[in-house]
Amino acid sequence: MNYESRAIALLNHKYGEGSVIAKVFTEEYGLKSFSVKRNKSKKSKNKILLLDKMNLLTINAKNNSKKEIQYLSEINLAYAYQNTSLKNKLIRLFIAEVLSKALIDSERNINLFQFIWDTNTQIDNLENVNNNFCIIFLIQLSEFLGISPSTENIDLPYFNLNSGNFTNIKNKNEEIIKGEIINYFKRLIIKENIIIPYQSRQELIKILFRYYSIHHINLSNIKSYEVIESLS
Repeated sequence: MNYESRAIALLNHKYGEGSVIAKVFTEEYGLKSFSVKRNKSKKSKNKILLLDKMNLLTINAKNNSKKEIQYLSEINLAYAYQNTSLKNKLIRLFIAEVLSKALIDSERNINLFQFIWDTNTQIDNLENVNNNFCIIFLIQLSEFLGISPSTENIDLPYFNLNSGNFTNIKNKNEEIIKGEIINYFKRLIIKENIIIPYQSRQELIKILFRYYSIHHINLSNIKSYEVIESLS
């Protein structure tokens, strides 16, 4: 079935001698993989350039539920980024890397799609992106993935990563957040605008990667965050 959809380019890689496989988050059908031939034609080169990380697109494609790799007939840029600073490019790469690991193929999620679309346009209009952005993004994204940390009993001294709840019990068989770092965590999940020291940001991002992993979303090998922090 042919369809038209807004879409967000995530990652792409060479496939064989003459093709590129691109992961694209579509509004209509969720995460899809598309094959694009690499040749010398202008049309082919334009398609591949448009499938760069986090480009906001409109596409025409053919959905075939029996095939893992889909056919992309037309692709157009829907929004042209104005802020092309290195930090903004790296932040878009971070989002792309996270989504490529967190999304499930062909699972439609219009609210999540709109959140990602809006996040990218908002970042583009900021002169300076908050140093806490990556941490805040992971917390916000967790809401759409059904693993959001509970704010119930937020005054309790520990946060249990396994259950996603605040608690006053330290179970040696489960992982918790405690001490100074939990205060930053609490303030972020209630959406306070705070300054977090570099070392604490490093600890928090590791905790959130671990939290996602416990809840079956493996965010290992995401390198863009380290580069982003080096620019802070």
